[in-house]
Amino acid sequence: MATIRFIREDLEVQCNPGENLRELVMKENLQLYGLKGILGNCGGAGQCSTCFISVEGGGKNSLSPLTSVEEEKLKNRPENWRLACQTLIKSSAVILTKPQSPPSNLEELKKNSENKKLPR
Repeated sequence: MATIRFIREDLEVQCNPGENLRELVMKENLQLYGLKGILGNCGGAGQCSTCFISVEGGGKNSLSPLTSVEEEKLKNRPENWRLACQTLIKSSAVILTKPQSPPSNLEELKKNSENKKLPR
């Protein structure tokens, strides 16, 4: 089992390696989308670029490698950003949903998360 820590939501979710990150977020009823994505997202096909997440911790290979869709859609985004719909979970990771609108206490959330050991 892998553990995904969602730092905005202060929630840890157990899942199986190989699960799709977008599907996990939706199953847990977490808010993945900003306004644009709420109004119209592609349902996980990798076409709309609205399911941004940022990887804030975990092992280097805790998520699947970037897909060709992500390489194209994330060209001008920070290196730690991913599209949840294109991301498969391999092992435990720390995730920030909606990094395009970070919470005002983001640094505090990151620090608190770093103080908690992440299960492998």
